[in-house]
Amino acid sequence: MKRLLISLTFLLVVLSACNNDESTTSYYLSLSGESNHWKLDSYEIVMSANEIKAGYGTLTMKSEDKHMADFFGFDVYTVIDGTKTTLHSGSVSGETDIAKETTGTLEGESKNLTEFPEVDKIYMEITWNDDRTDGDQKERLVLYNKDKNG
Repeated sequence: MKRLLISLTFLLVVLSACNNDESTTSYYLSLSGESNHWKLDSYEIVMSANEIKAGYGTLTMKSEDKHMADFFGFDVYTVIDGTKTTLHSGSVSGETDIAKETTGTLEGESKNLTEFPEVDKIYMEITWNDDRTDGDQKERLVLYNKDKNG
């Protein structure tokens, strides 16, 4: 028993020494937000020093089971030191039911974000055009605000 305890302690020390590199830090966020017409659930962002993954969310139009539109689009932005950068976007055009849309996913190298603590805000802008209103409709969903979320 004593031998097993010594072996486990040694293994723990060796494994913890292997993970001292700060460049391996990864951040996982599961974000949600609401606006007057929209609700976003389970939007995920994974950031590391080498790559970023974003998406997997579901946008639902509030109080609508079906809503036909000629255009629907979204853009997710990050703000770092006052500079806005597009993180993820998607759109559909043509007569489409937009009552429930998935965001799809984005994977790539992390050019725009280096560390999550630098991010001041993350928000989504949704634009759609339907027969019920004149012109494009636009709403913003705040997903993260450093001042409020800490």
